[in-house]
Amino acid sequence: MPLFTYKVKDAHGKIIEDTMQAASREDVAATLKSEGYQLLTVKSLETNIGSLFAGRISLSEKASFCRFMGIMLRSGLPIPEAAEIIREESTNKKMRKILLDVASQTRKGKSFSSVLGQYKNDFDPIFLTMIKAGEQSGTLEQTFDYLTKQLVASYDLSQKVKGSLMYPAVIVIAMVGVGLLMMVFVLPRISAVFLKMDIKIPAATKLILNIGQFMGTHVPLVLGSVGLIGFLIVLFLYIQTTRRIIFNLFARLPMASKVIKQIDLARFSRTIATLLKSGVPIMETLNVAADSLREAQIRKKAKGFSLDIAKGESLSEVMVKNRHLFPMIMIQTVKAGEKTGTLEEVLQEVAEFYEREVEYSLKRFTALLEPILMLVVGVAVGVMVVMMISPIYSIVGSLQSAIQR
Repeated sequence: MPLFTYKVKDAHGKIIEDTMQAASREDVAATLKSEGYQLLTVKSLETNIGSLFAGRISLSEKASFCRFMGIMLRSGLPIPEAAEIIREESTNKKMRKILLDVASQTRKGKSFSSVLGQYKNDFDPIFLTMIKAGEQSGTLEQTFDYLTKQLVASYDLSQKVKGSLMYPAVIVIAMVGVGLLMMVFVLPRISAVFLKMDIKIPAATKLILNIGQFMGTHVPLVLGSVGLIGFLIVLFLYIQTTRRIIFNLFARLPMASKVIKQIDLARFSRTIATLLKSGVPIMETLNVAADSLREAQIRKKAKGFSLDIAKGESLSEVMVKNRHLFPMIMIQTVKAGEKTGTLEEVLQEVAEFYEREVEYSLKRFTALLEPILMLVVGVAVGVMVVMMISPIYSIVGSLQSAIQR
């Protein structure tokens, strides 16, 4: 339900400010009046443009939130006061809204995990499960430390992936930009000169010149169309369903599938290690870890691991049955961790190993991509040059034929 902030005056004239979840402003007003308060103001904290364009909370912001919450709880501050202090320092509007709700509802007796559970689009199942386990075991401060490490590791991994894709993205955008500039500002000037000449022009050349003339006379329309197309591409990438389709297509590429599998193995190992350290039962841990995977085949298989564990099998035995999904080195390492009682530490090391492998794979991918992009850029430049020069050659040839006649 939407969250509202209100200001009321009680029977003694004291001004009270707080928040309330309700279906509408009218419900808030009715509830407060029934409690004997004089209503002053009611404001909605929801965004006006809907949840699609609502701000997101980044991994770095979540890591900072967990770090400071852990520090404040260890210092003896209660959750409402800690949330208020962090809210004052936060610059993210959505995070400020959530922290205001946390401070308000925990003062009224609600648990921290139940309040955050109302924001499942902002906090994933791993985060919520660990917070709930920390509350139940009385180790919430330690849970925040584990979450901080988990989020920092995830942030570092995502930055490595984005950094490796930055170079090809810049090259592609530059190619599109140069092509657009030539089509909008260079070709129209050539078209304006040659289309006025009373000579026979080949059909292909005339088509190119007419396109250039159209673009030159309708620059706002062309630029607006390009901007609209760019906006739709960004929108499609923003929508979860479209992103999943693109991801599944991208995952079919040989090099990409290897990197994605390594990322999933690192995430799976780190998630299990972190949840086990937080005191989450193994069956619930495996269910949550399965949801963290991106590759559909591994995720589908991993969802059944908890059923095998319930039958008395160990994690390494379950992984052996699915050896086509897990490397033998990972299976043997997990088996050794189970025998020595150090499964959490072993899985942590496995996660770090595969995160390093992801970094190496991305470096190799970038090194391979650079010459391919150079070749593509060369071909694109050649095509644009031919598009610009071929009309000139055609027209010059027509002029020579006319002069000879």
